[in-house]
Amino acid sequence: MKQQIDRKIIVSKIISAAKLYKQNLVGKTFLYIFDNRYIEVMFRKNDFKHLTGVDSNLSANDFYKLAINNQLQAPQIFFSSRHPYKLAQKKLIHLNDISNLAMGENFILEEVSTQTETYKFGSTDLKFTICFNKDPNARSNNDYCYIAQSLRDDDCFSKSKDVFAVTHIFSKKNDTKKYSHEHYCEKGYSISDLPDEIIDLLSDELIRNCT
Repeated sequence: MKQQIDRKIIVSKIISAAKLYKQNLVGKTFLYIFDNRYIEVMFRKNDFKHLTGVDSNLSANDFYKLAINNQLQAPQIFFSSRHPYKLAQKKLIHLNDISNLAMGENFILEEVSTQTETYKFGSTDLKFTICFNKDPNARSNNDYCYIAQSLRDDDCFSKSKDVFAVTHIFSKKNDTKKYSHEHYCEKGYSISDLPDEIIDLLSDELIRNCT
C-alpha cells in the first residue's frame, strides 16, 4: 500500500517536472561557455523519461507525452534493479530544478566517469549533475550537439577529470541559426571578452543588447 501511495506522489512530481521541462528546455539549444571553449546542448523529449529515474514499459516519447498532458498513471511506472526505488527518490528531489541548472550559474565537469558510463561533460550546481554525451544514433543537423543523458545525485566532482566555471549561457530555438537569448553571464565578464569563434554564433541583436 505504501509503495502504491508513493507511486502516485512520484507521478505527480514527474508531471510537474515535465511541464517545466517542456516550457523551458524542449525545442531549444543551449550554448555553454567555459575556459574560452563552448559546448551546445539539447534537452530532448525522449531523454526526459531516463532523467526521472523510474522504469516504465512506455516508450520514451509516450512517457513524456502522457506526463505533459496530466495522463501518466501510477501503474505505468515501476522500479527495477536498473532503476531502483531509492535512486529514483534521490533523482526526483532535483527533477524540478533541471531548468534552473540549465539556465543559471553552474560548473562544467569534463570526462565524468561512473560505474556504467563515461560522459564527456556534465553540468552541476553542487547539488546534482546533468551529464552530457553526443547521441551515437543522431542523423540530423544537430549532430554537433550534446544531449542530456543522465541525472546524477552523487558526487561527480571526484569522478571528473576537470572542472570549469561557466561564464556565459545562451539559447536559441532549434529552427534558428544564431543564439538570441542570454540566460547567464558571470560577474566581471561580457560578450566582448569572448573569442570571435563564439561571437559569430550570436545574433546581432543579442550582441547589441549585451554590449
